[in-house]
Amino acid sequence: MSFTVNSDARPIRAGLALLWDRFWDWLARPMHYSAVHEFRVASESGDPVSLAALLDPAVAVVVDAGEESDSSIRVVGGVGDAVALLVHGMAPRPGLVIEERSVNGQAGLMLNHGDEASAAITIDFTGHLISAVWIRLRAQRLRHWNHV
Repeated sequence: MSFTVNSDARPIRAGLALLWDRFWDWLARPMHYSAVHEFRVASESGDPVSLAALLDPAVAVVVDAGEESDSSIRVVGGVGDAVALLVHGMAPRPGLVIEERSVNGQAGLMLNHGDEASAAITIDFTGHLISAVWIRLRAQRLRHWNHV
């Protein structure tokens, strides 16, 4: 008995893999977007207790000033310091608009002053808690961010 391999099997497998990836993204995306929404609301409200409840005890906030040198990157660790930085940076002020957007293909935030993007924020999770907040400054480097 001879067995022939169907040459159409590879495109079907690739199509099924792509379908699964899109389904998983569709399933997980609402959870991340709602967690990012909670994070935005807690940060903007200035309520340190609400914000701290969302953070992993070992949370890290990484701020990249967007300059060429490595010294433009700062890391703040721990809930207390992270809360202080986030509440200060996201406090309501004239001209500041914080939008929930996809940033680099994941749930994130864009901070805008007028029509200028001033920061992009992405958030990593460990379980249901926020383990890392990545903040990228410098509008000129944010010109090419993508909508999803």
